[in-house]
Amino acid sequence: MQQHPIDPKTVRGAGPGNDESRRRTRRLRYSWPAVVCVVGALTGALAPATAGAVTWPTIPGVPLPSIPAVPLPPGAKPWWSYLLPGGTATTTPPGGGAPTPPPAPTTPGSLAGKAFSGTYTTTAGSLTYTGYVPSTYKAGTATPLVVSLHGCTETADVFRQLTRWDQLAEAKGFIVVFPEQSKSNNNMNCWNFFQQAHMERDKGEPSLIAGITQWVQQHYTVDPKRIYVDGLSAGGAMSSVMAATYPDLYAAAGIGSGCEYAATAACAGYKSADPAQAAQQAYQAMGQHARRMPVILFEGDQDTTVPPVNAQQIVQQWQLTDDMADDGVKNGSIPVQPTSVTHGTSAGGQAYTVTSYSDGGPGDELLQSWLVSGMGHAWSGGCSCEQYADPAGPDETGAMYTFFMAHPMP
Repeated sequence: MQQHPIDPKTVRGAGPGNDESRRRTRRLRYSWPAVVCVVGALTGALAPATAGAVTWPTIPGVPLPSIPAVPLPPGAKPWWSYLLPGGTATTTPPGGGAPTPPPAPTTPGSLAGKAFSGTYTTTAGSLTYTGYVPSTYKAGTATPLVVSLHGCTETADVFRQLTRWDQLAEAKGFIVVFPEQSKSNNNMNCWNFFQQAHMERDKGEPSLIAGITQWVQQHYTVDPKRIYVDGLSAGGAMSSVMAATYPDLYAAAGIGSGCEYAATAACAGYKSADPAQAAQQAYQAMGQHARRMPVILFEGDQDTTVPPVNAQQIVQQWQLTDDMADDGVKNGSIPVQPTSVTHGTSAGGQAYTVTSYSDGGPGDELLQSWLVSGMGHAWSGGCSCEQYADPAGPDETGAMYTFFMAHPMP
């Protein structure tokens, strides 16, 4: 089992870098991962004629200026052209060569705690879920809860194995639950984060994920100040949605290779729409529960499925949303400049950079952004037993846990 957690201040190393020729080469070599996060847009009836066009979601009663289409970069293929026959995702070796099918899921680990599963159903639909309660759990003792959202083509059990959240839950004494998207909602198991029907409180998928969270609260002694949400790719983008729509439920959010709130499908293969407009919409989505939302995010500097520019936009969006959420106006109350930039090297020899941003108070970290050198679309430090893992990278699961525990609900 890999190390938990990581303190970026204790390590040193070189930061990542790239140039246009390297990006062009890697774009061609690693075009296969584009199935993750974006393939859900296919089920939304997008067609090649709309390549790069953005349909900006709106919230009733909130006027927003028109947003121009976000074009694909010159010469880039539409991202749906990266899909393999039959929609089957495969893994291409880093050095090139013939792709191979992802490994089959292994059986659940024999940890000392208790696994649980079920189906949550409301008028909004139905989702299954699996979860894990550590062996140290005692009814009546408040226990943290992590809600973890898989990416496209994945299941809850695959994501459990990829992230090892259940192993860390046993080691640290918290509960973790993995909601699973239904193929009836999206035939590639993507969360529909880009559709207006699934971007609002008490509606669609957000209401079902929140409902599963609340079910765990009802059946176990959960610390209401320490409930967190995280995810990968489409799950990371949906984590943004959950942070915006249920800021009274989730104390902080973790976004792995994902997109900002109201990202639209443009974040796949290129970048999200204007983060300033997304910030306004996220603030409106918070409604009467608006508050500053702590966020940790991970991104690979060689990700061509959700390119690194999206990480920058996530930071910008949440800084502006938090600026409005703390006092109701956009007045620069949240500093935009980083408070620290540290470089490190993982145990696997992979360089990374951690950039931290404050909420304006002394030593109060609000946002933490990890950029992993050489990583594509993957969970950093993830188990090699599953697809979309970069085992040599810094421990994303451990870093998110450390950030979460430092940010209880105010």
